[in-house]
Amino acid sequence: MAEITVVIPVYNQEKYLKDCLDNIINQSFTDIEIICINDGSTDASPEMLEEYALKDERIRIINQENQGLARTRNRGIEEAHGKYVYFMDSDDYLELTALEQLHALSMQYDPDFIMFKLYNFNEETHEPIIDDYYTMPYLRKRVGRNLFNYDDVEDFALKLAVNAPGNFYKRSFIEDIRFPEGLLFEDNVFFTRALFKADKILFYDEFLYHRRVRENSLSQSLSLDTIEITNILLDLCEEYGHTRHKRELYYRIFNNIYNVFDNAPEEYKEDVFQKIKEEYRKYSAKWLEDDFFNNKLNPRYMNMFHSALRSDNHVEFALRVESYDMDDKIRKLERENGKLIGKINKLKRENNNIKSTKGYRIFKK
Repeated sequence: MAEITVVIPVYNQEKYLKDCLDNIINQSFTDIEIICINDGSTDASPEMLEEYALKDERIRIINQENQGLARTRNRGIEEAHGKYVYFMDSDDYLELTALEQLHALSMQYDPDFIMFKLYNFNEETHEPIIDDYYTMPYLRKRVGRNLFNYDDVEDFALKLAVNAPGNFYKRSFIEDIRFPEGLLFEDNVFFTRALFKADKILFYDEFLYHRRVRENSLSQSLSLDTIEITNILLDLCEEYGHTRHKRELYYRIFNNIYNVFDNAPEEYKEDVFQKIKEEYRKYSAKWLEDDFFNNKLNPRYMNMFHSALRSDNHVEFALRVESYDMDDKIRKLERENGKLIGKINKLKRENNNIKSTKGYRIFKK
């Protein structure tokens, strides 16, 4: 049985697949099995996989009809035999000693999983893209090389970098964790459950993964799947008792989703609105039973929720939200105006007190 299972979902990646496979088969750590799952590719990717499988017996190919990234990764977990599981994307690559380093750290610290830094680069220019999200300097400052768990980072737990290739898992730890299928940003749910569940996590302050950033990549697209994904995260917070994150999660559901709507091209706004309305209606009963939603939710988000349900089209929805925002701005200005009037009256009283003094009457000139 191999020590490490590398799971590589493959879907129409003939342009990058050779580089990815060369990178994996030439890792300095050799006791690995490489599960390549062809997710219904229509380009030359299947032929390339067969060619590499003939050259390297560690490669196992699984062919399936196109079912999406989440199902493909879940299949990889089900088929894995290694003590550890690593999810690789077929258009990126690792440092050649990455698996060796991760295995050595696992032997030394025995964590449930290891997090490490990702190096982002522009596909066209190959220039680095500096991003604290993937380097997590705040995590390094908090935990250093010490083992940690959710309790040590709860104040920024949902701000940690979420990217499946940025983590190295013990297989026994993730046997009951799966990616939600049919949704974008599915790795948010997988990582968050792993974070909540883990007793021992290690942060390795090194760049081991080279992540290609493409303008048309799946991860760059806007999606209303955020609503469903975030609802799953709300359920996870309830399940593990981490309800402090509800404020942040509802922010994603309402503020971030409205920004998706607001920035959508005019010809797509109606479709986006109808999808928002459908999703809000689907979860309305659940939200209305939530004490935080009823008593602590930002009033603007509550307005967005009711505006979506009450509006017949995207124009009405936008007008309702804009009207609330305008009224709220007026209310804030009125409060500021009241404070200014209070300051003016205070100054008038002080001025009158000065005028009533003997010194002022003598020296008023």
